[in-house]
Amino acid sequence: MTADLRTLLTPELFRFLVDEWIPFSRTDPIEFAEAIAASLFRRRADTATIKQKTWPALKALSLLGLDHVPDLFAFLPPPEDPDFPTQALGLLLVFDQAPRTLLKGVDVRWTYAYFGEISIKFLQQLQTLPSQLHPAGWNRWKDSVSLEFFVFVRLWFNAPLWHHEKMATQGVSFTDETRQLVERATNTRDPYRDQPDKRWHLHGFPNMLKEGGPKSPCGVVPGAFWISCLLDVHKPPLDLYGRYPWQNGAFGRVNTPDEADWLDTAEIFSMDPEVRERIRQDVEAGKWTPLGDSD
Repeated sequence: MTADLRTLLTPELFRFLVDEWIPFSRTDPIEFAEAIAASLFRRRADTATIKQKTWPALKALSLLGLDHVPDLFAFLPPPEDPDFPTQALGLLLVFDQAPRTLLKGVDVRWTYAYFGEISIKFLQQLQTLPSQLHPAGWNRWKDSVSLEFFVFVRLWFNAPLWHHEKMATQGVSFTDETRQLVERATNTRDPYRDQPDKRWHLHGFPNMLKEGGPKSPCGVVPGAFWISCLLDVHKPPLDLYGRYPWQNGAFGRVNTPDEADWLDTAEIFSMDPEVRERIRQDVEAGKWTPLGDSD
């Protein structure tokens, strides 16, 4: 199966996804208001190409079962290779971001309960590398990209931690590493450090999404700190409920009354009741609707 997947999980695919998710100059200054809007608040312009390139791999992986996913390092060059960081990020995007772009209806269960688990296992494998070889380290990128570009590299390496309900502690640590790097490089202090009411607000995550990103002009300092706050505000509902209320439907879970109230206040997280019920029935029956068969 590893040999078959090599034709689907390729360096070309990994580089394509990095370029698609960080479609900015690697060296020129980045206008963060526009970049954040493009990255987080707009539908991918080339969804058809993303599907063409990633769907075969997603479908093939869905047939394996989590216990039989091969060693993902087999699809990458050696960690010492200069292209390893880019390819590792691209491989992570296959599991964390491509499903979020492509999978709808009953298929959203695969995004969270299947590909999310593969993402975390891969990140944990990367964590076993010596620090000087870790693909999310500034030392692996600083000779070829700007600090601005690297902030988005860190965002996409970090995202799977925040998407997973059991990885928030690691997410906070990873986010703070990025924050401290920007603070040192720019001789500034993240103002959100002194705004706990915003950074740790129970409804901070949906509130920031509804507000949209920062306004122009916006450089790396306010932009990077805004991104860090957006990640941190995932944590308060997780601390209170022990899970993300907005993921309940994808996992086939029933909202508690308090979670239902939280979702009503948030306003922006919704799921078709029929889809929610079909997923719940699948979970209770111990089965999966095959990927792509949700209609």
